[in-house]
This record gives sequence, structure tokens and C-alpha cells, in this order.
Amino acid sequence: MVVESKDLYLLEHYEYGEAFYGSVGGMNYRVNRNPMKHVKFAPVEEKMNATLIAYVWPGPKCFAKTPPEKIISKEFPYSNEGKEEAAAWISEQYESRKAEWNDVVSKGLLG
Repeated sequence: MVVESKDLYLLEHYEYGEAFYGSVGGMNYRVNRNPMKHVKFAPVEEKMNATLIAYVWPGPKCFAKTPPEKIISKEFPYSNEGKEEAAAWISEQYESRKAEWNDVVSKGLLG
């Protein structure tokens, strides 16, 4: 597997309203809590009904500078199992679209 659950932050990190960013080859990825807001010290009821959402897109641009149509995403349960599923999905996207990511690298678009 290219990305493993242990490579992503602990679930508690996402309660601060922050995302995790990474890249492998020509593929960029992001994982965050949905909704993405600071709830670390919020009452339990505000923390409920959250999910994890994972995104992948071709490099070299960052998430904010990439056209939305080039970004794909999938939601997962907000749990350790959901984090494992998100890592597996990101790895699956890398393997199944390897030609696309390799194209980014072969064009010299990465530093």
C-alpha cells in the first residue's frame, strides 16, 4: 500500500479543523474532518455526525489552486476504521491511475 493509516494524523488532529496533506509521485492528497472546523474543546454533541473526507488530484498545484474538476473525493466514517479505509482508497487511486501521476512526473512538473 502506498499510503497507510499510520501515515495519516491521529483522529484527534482533525478536531482542530486542520487537514493532512501529502503526495506520492505526481499525485497529491488531502484528508480532513467534515465539517472542517475546530471542535477539540466543543461539547460532544458538536463532534457527532462527522466524517473523514479524502481528496486526490494531480500535481504540481496545491489543493486551493487546482481546478475543482481535477479533484476527486470520497467520504469515510470518522473512526480509526474510516481512516484505514481512506488510506486504502488513496492508495487505490494511486495504483489505478498511475499513468496519470507518472505523466505529471515525466513532464518535469514536480520540483
